[in-house]
Amino acid sequence: MSALPARLRLAHDAPLPEGDTVGFSSVTTLDAPLPVPEDIADTREQVSSVKNSFFARTFIGANGEQLAACATVLEAPGTTLKRVDAFVLEAQNGDLLNATELVPTPANVLEARDGWWDALTGCLGRDCGGVCLSAALSCPKVNWAAFLICLAGRCGVCVVKCAACATCDCSWWCKWAAGCCDN
Repeated sequence: MSALPARLRLAHDAPLPEGDTVGFSSVTTLDAPLPVPEDIADTREQVSSVKNSFFARTFIGANGEQLAACATVLEAPGTTLKRVDAFVLEAQNGDLLNATELVPTPANVLEARDGWWDALTGCLGRDCGGVCLSAALSCPKVNWAAFLICLAGRCGVCVVKCAACATCDCSWWCKWAAGCCDN
């Protein structure tokens, strides 16, 4: 994302100070293919599993700004059904929990949006209980990678499930595996 140097307050031609990368994925599989809803009967694609992947690369700016370039992929292997999202998480005043989600525009700038991060943190608080809430508050926030690794380590499967839920758009093919965060 070429809009990152400006957001990190770096010179236009300065190299990006790349930090750690973190990622995780999971696959949820059914014993038999998921029935296709009648209102979508024109599809012949049979869904028997959903794969969820999330990746984040940390970037730290000249004045300590914390950014994470993120990508999420939710797909039904063997079909054309897929949701891909790319965005940037920007810590507000060093507070990773109070992040702004940014997406690139055609004008090559980053624009704020609500969506994935709000859905993820909402799911963690709603569906995962005190363990994840405690982890979110106590995990080290030195950079995005360290924070996300700690969160996944303490919350386990719940953080993976919530990442899938935040990516799913409540479509028939993913909501059975990921839930419906309605983002």
